[in-house]
Amino acid sequence: MDAELMVEVWRGQMVESRHYGHLAVADRSGRLLFALGNPDQRIYLRSSAKPFQTMAVVLSGAADRFGMTSADLAIATASHTAEAVHIRQVEHLLGLVGKSVEDLQCGAHPPTDPQAQEELRRQGIAPTAMHNNCSGKHAAMLGVAQTLDGDPSRYLDPEAPGQRLVRSIVAEMCSVPEDEIAVGIDGCSAPVFGLPLRAMAVGYARLADPSGLRPELRAAASRVRDAMMEHPYLIAGRGRVGVDIMQAGRGRLVAKTGAEAVFGVGDLARGQGLAIKMDDGQTRGVAPALVESLVQAGFLDEVAAQELEAWRGGAQRNFAGRDVGRVAVQFRLKSHV
Repeated sequence: MDAELMVEVWRGQMVESRHYGHLAVADRSGRLLFALGNPDQRIYLRSSAKPFQTMAVVLSGAADRFGMTSADLAIATASHTAEAVHIRQVEHLLGLVGKSVEDLQCGAHPPTDPQAQEELRRQGIAPTAMHNNCSGKHAAMLGVAQTLDGDPSRYLDPEAPGQRLVRSIVAEMCSVPEDEIAVGIDGCSAPVFGLPLRAMAVGYARLADPSGLRPELRAAASRVRDAMMEHPYLIAGRGRVGVDIMQAGRGRLVAKTGAEAVFGVGDLARGQGLAIKMDDGQTRGVAPALVESLVQAGFLDEVAAQELEAWRGGAQRNFAGRDVGRVAVQFRLKSHV
């Protein structure tokens, strides 16, 4: 099944661009509830896998060995914008595991937050691996490697014990046989996992409500989920839709973005998960489609959705502040019940 139209971008009286995508909503039993496009489309989870990767920090014993707080687990799950609050937390986590920025193998890039980037420029400081949006995950993975095999230098090796543990967690959370999970290399050099979109939705349903999982996995999922919801700002940062979704959900929603226009949301109240992937990999269409689908699927009521109105599209203005068009959602979710 082909991708379906989700968002149109209008300029004046004409549609200038269209964003097509795929969407799946499933419950923790694996039942598909709603879909758009192809729910069986195979996608890479990208950073939407981070909650499952952080579960390995708990299951390996590293979280308890190093005394990680909920804030440490949150920054391990983050795609952060490298604001001061994020850098401080990554430094704290590195200190716990006895490592430094030189041990991070994620590579360096400028902060994704414009203000943080400008502050670095003003101070004449070159970005380091600490500013990589995945630095918290890598710091935590160093702790896992030390706990499981004592060789942190190969913590990104897909066949290292820590990465094998992550892959087994993804398989169990998403109900996909481990040998059917495609393994690639993410932008930060960590292994990344490919599987059907509906499987990702199942994983997020179980993250939100892990009550049907075996005890150890249930405890790890609950601990990571609670850390994310306790510290939503650490998970992303200024001007990020995932932060606003968790805040608007008021203890009901857990959310995590991924590169190439992937996003996962879990609903604690319903034990359901939503996974979305825009076919063009562009982020512009993600937030309007995501917020609208959360409303249509019942994850958000209209009162809570009003807090996310700025993400739902609407008028588009040029650099002079003139209205030049609008972004409009163009879909209805299809029930599979």
